Amino acid sequence: MKLVNCVSFFVFSQTFHHVSALPAFAENVDMHAPVPLDAFKKTSPVAGRTAEIGGHHIPIEHWATLMKDSLLDGFAESKRPKKRSTFDPVAQLIDVHGDHEFIMPNFTAGDVRGPCPGLNTLSNHNYLPRNGIASIAQYIEATQKVWNMGPDISTILAVYGTVFGGNILSLNPGVSIGGMSSSANPEQILDNAGGLLGEVRGLSGTHNTFEVDGSNTRNDRYDPIGNVDDTNMTYFGRLFDKQKDAEVPNYTLDVMFEYAIDRWYQDISYNPNFIYLPWSGWFVRNAAIIFSGELFGNHSEEYPDGILTKEALKSIYGVSGPDDNMVYTKGSDRIPENYYKRPELFLFMDGAKDLVTYTILKYPQLFSIGGNTNGVNTFTGLDFADITGGAFNAANLLEGNNALCFAFQFVKEASPNMLSSLYATIGPILETLTEALDVIFLSLDCPAYKDLSVNGTDLFSYFNATYPGAALTNGAM
Repeated sequence: MKLVNCVSFFVFSQTFHHVSALPAFAENVDMHAPVPLDAFKKTSPVAGRTAEIGGHHIPIEHWATLMKDSLLDGFAESKRPKKRSTFDPVAQLIDVHGDHEFIMPNFTAGDVRGPCPGLNTLSNHNYLPRNGIASIAQYIEATQKVWNMGPDISTILAVYGTVFGGNILSLNPGVSIGGMSSSANPEQILDNAGGLLGEVRGLSGTHNTFEVDGSNTRNDRYDPIGNVDDTNMTYFGRLFDKQKDAEVPNYTLDVMFEYAIDRWYQDISYNPNFIYLPWSGWFVRNAAIIFSGELFGNHSEEYPDGILTKEALKSIYGVSGPDDNMVYTKGSDRIPENYYKRPELFLFMDGAKDLVTYTILKYPQLFSIGGNTNGVNTFTGLDFADITGGAFNAANLLEGNNALCFAFQFVKEASPNMLSSLYATIGPILETLTEALDVIFLSLDCPAYKDLSVNGTDLFSYFNATYPGAALTNGAM
């Protein structure tokens, strides 16, 4: 499926010089320094796609199959002609009563909440466990039941988040939606059967892989404040003001990205460690913004295409009070009454289309891969013409699905380094992720690749050596 037609490519060609014409790399970066590549050479001591860890049989094969099947189903569904859905008040109404009554988290008892308001609301309404710790299966079920997120997206995010923030080598793999918890865990979602190095981190501890810089409403991990879990009321207020005086306030995807580009520039001038890489920056950061614009709206009979009002925005982000005196209460993220989810699933290719539309066509600055190199306002971007060993260059990166292919290829190449710092045995996990990525490459009709590099240095190590924000977490994707 080609996301960009000839007219779009003409627009790309007229705007791409703005993206690639970025400052030269910082002079203090020694590109000839030796870069450790041992992690790329690691192989699994365990044969096949299962693992015997700590005397337990860990069903890695199951997660590989689940991801492949959900992705294949999603890609197949996205190719079918879409019919305009009719409003169904029974099927679309989100239940917020009975078992799903809103209850504030008990932080004293160990409940956790994190950087994603969509997940926080699911725990507050008991679609995810109220303690904020959920299994992969629970994430997949809850995000579809409430927000109608497609299982192709939810499966890859649930497994990916568990791999990097939880423990995929658990008897019942899962991850905290926030940070560490003292809550009892009878289902052993976060148990360590012997394959995890150190402690589980939760999604709040996955900086540069799942939790990223430049959120519309959260601080960055390494900015002067560093609180990634709570709504920053300055940022929220600026977003809120985009529709504050509108005749019919509606925080659409257009509004979300109108503010997202403001935040991008603001972050460069505020966070000395700001980083924006192919996966964590371009894909994950902007995917979260897409979810807020596509999934949080109320698809009522009056507004079948969805409307995200001022009061609904406040509620979902844990904010209350009059427009001129708003207050954030930690843990109060809430689904409004009489709220109707979108009538159809939001699939991977729906998100991919939004990603290209808003971060390349409308706001090409958001395809500037790079970061600050020497304090604030020192953003140094990757010149795509410098990438060698792959199928990408400045001329063809914006054709078809190549931008998406580039991001996922980088994930594939960076994963061994990232996993080797988390798990004693990376082979079975790496194979699981690789199989899912291969489905994506095939479905997007990606070209064949060699390892991506710049000046002879693999791209992961190059980013780590160039950008302090990557080095702080010993690498970034």
